[in-house]
Amino acid sequence: MQTIANTCVVIPLYNEETRFDIDKFIEFNKLHPDLCFCLVNDGSTDNTPGMLAELHSKLERVEIIDLEKNQGKAEAIRSGISQMIQRNDIEHIAFIDADLSAPLETIPFLLAAAPGKSVILGSRILILGTTIVRKPFRHYVGRVFATMASETLNLPIYDTQCGAKIFSREIAEIAFNRPFKTRWLFDLELIMRIVNHTGWEKFKEIGQEVPLYEWVEKGGSKVKLSYMFKLPFDLLRVRKEYGKVKK
Repeated sequence: MQTIANTCVVIPLYNEETRFDIDKFIEFNKLHPDLCFCLVNDGSTDNTPGMLAELHSKLERVEIIDLEKNQGKAEAIRSGISQMIQRNDIEHIAFIDADLSAPLETIPFLLAAAPGKSVILGSRILILGTTIVRKPFRHYVGRVFATMASETLNLPIYDTQCGAKIFSREIAEIAFNRPFKTRWLFDLELIMRIVNHTGWEKFKEIGQEVPLYEWVEKGGSKVKLSYMFKLPFDLLRVRKEYGKVKK
């Protein structure tokens, strides 16, 4: 069963000096000292490297990776996960966004909600008892994309793009073993890689989508509005690379 002690959380950071809440991170780290973190500086040009160096000097079980040039969120996460895979004491690897739209407490929440699962996908579903705060435009664009992805790839997952996911080390090796074809649809790509490896029926056994109890969208997204026009073409690239889910 998944435990905090054998789980590592990868967080990519690009110019996050003003958005990354150091106090919350330190407070959470003190409450969960057994949880490992890998913070990836993705070629930041602000004081993010200095901030991470300070955290590293104060906290245990916090590793830092410095990428000289900006590689993009997908490659930053892949760099961190690729390094964590090499550690024998790590059994599960998660990633979340640096702005903590999903709070750090999301990790133990997801582990407890899906015991024994090798793929745990956070999902931003607004239901009674949850706090999901998103700009209406981004929410509706996300739902349109989810419908397009489901139809194009035959993939019935509600929220492939949610930035809170956990994988067993073995599954992480499959999902992150090579660079992604797209910059912003890497979440979709890694799911398709796993499904293509395991088959859909097996994927349903080892995977679970879990509604988050909290997601509060923060400003400063790196995704430009103009990407909306490129998104359908990237989705077709994913379809060409991985095909459709066979059921």
